[in-house]
Amino acid sequence: MNRTLKYYAPEERRYGVANNLQCLYCGNTTAFYMDLRLRHQLDVRPDGGITVELNRLLSQRVFTAIAKNIRAIIDTSKMTDREVVHCANCKDGEALDFQERLLDWCWQTGCPGCEVCGEYIPEAEVTAYCAECIHEHEGFVTEDDCQCRCPHHDDGLLGVLEHYGKTLEELIGELGY
Repeated sequence: MNRTLKYYAPEERRYGVANNLQCLYCGNTTAFYMDLRLRHQLDVRPDGGITVELNRLLSQRVFTAIAKNIRAIIDTSKMTDREVVHCANCKDGEALDFQERLLDWCWQTGCPGCEVCGEYIPEAEVTAYCAECIHEHEGFVTEDDCQCRCPHHDDGLLGVLEHYGKTLEELIGELGY
């Protein structure tokens, strides 16, 4: 049975934690896993059973090293295309990055709103921007035009319209084109 992946909306995410990771696909900010190869100690018990234990001192050293070097681990995995840390929800590793980097990227690009930052410009503002463009092109605006030639944002405002439950076709129709 396949497990249904959960989507973490911006208001469900964990913010303000140092070195916190975020998955770009599902929005997860709480659970991640790493492929680790730790040395195990196997003991055969007299009753025929086997106990598997981790060397506590060695494990503690590994976990301390990971905590101190998590930034280098993530950066190295991005440069080598070899994911070490994975999202525990969607199992993806290539879309992980530090939350503060993602939010900083949104703020630096003047993001009008997206699923990464979760902060959208007001609906009236996005409607005014799109109406201006639709009037300028006399109603002949496609989604490709919106994404490639939007004067207000490099990636267009379709994601913001979608957030408010509107489509470009509806907006064009409301403006009488």
